[in-house]
Amino acid sequence: MNTPMPYQIPILGTVADGYRFLVGRFTAWFQLAIVPLVIWVVVHTAVSLGWLAGANLGLGSDEPLAAYWLLNAPFFIAYLLVTVALLLYAVALHRLVLDLPGSAGAFAWLTWHARHLRYVGQAVIVAAITLIGIIVSGTFVPMVGAIAGMTGVLESTAGQVTLAVIILLLFAVPIALLSCMVLPALPAAAAEDHAVTLSEASNQAKGNLWRMTLTFMLGGILPFWLIERGISLFIQRTATDPGAELPAEITVIIVNFLGFTVLIVLLTLIYRRLRGNKTLRVDQTPR
Repeated sequence: MNTPMPYQIPILGTVADGYRFLVGRFTAWFQLAIVPLVIWVVVHTAVSLGWLAGANLGLGSDEPLAAYWLLNAPFFIAYLLVTVALLLYAVALHRLVLDLPGSAGAFAWLTWHARHLRYVGQAVIVAAITLIGIIVSGTFVPMVGAIAGMTGVLESTAGQVTLAVIILLLFAVPIALLSCMVLPALPAAAAEDHAVTLSEASNQAKGNLWRMTLTFMLGGILPFWLIERGISLFIQRTATDPGAELPAEITVIIVNFLGFTVLIVLLTLIYRRLRGNKTLRVDQTPR
């Protein structure tokens, strides 16, 4: 008896479906996106122009630590507002891709339900896993660089490229794979699919971690990184007015927001493919 091949996510097919959704449902997702994007741009503009600098709550404080936190409180609150807006937008966008009830409309994102708390909990764990990987990498990458410097590897372009590839393979790729292992739990939380816990998400992603990583890289991270770099280089070469810095920063924010949108869409499609093609462990027949 032939054992069926385990399900594998189609990389290019998933990317194509993601962009097909973005084009075909442009009005729907743009309605969700416009207010969170405006919030991000307004907050960044306020910080860049110093509008929040006057709200120094730490003036007159005799405690240096308290003065420091009070000084930065307006900025913390402002970017907390951006974070909450992006969180609400992400949950709403997950639901829109899955075509769930109440997912369409300009203010469909402006709600708070139990699913948001679950989403935050899952996101904190995903972020913690990623942070642990970054901390570990931050410990060993300088060591690798120091060894390369002592051996003269960095003196040639080929050596620098080789070192970059080694660091990518040893540190960046494992971090990406670890993150992908639990990422399907996020759209599951947004869809209130309580059967897909972090453990179950890890089990569902098993055998597809490389495919998930490549899907995110090819579909979202690499294209928008190249776009951002291209915009930055163009502005550096053409802009002579110091006042052009803020429009350039806003342009980068828009690019990053679009990249965030693409990644959320791709993650949702991955979750839907895994959910529809892989049996949960609780549903498997005991042997």
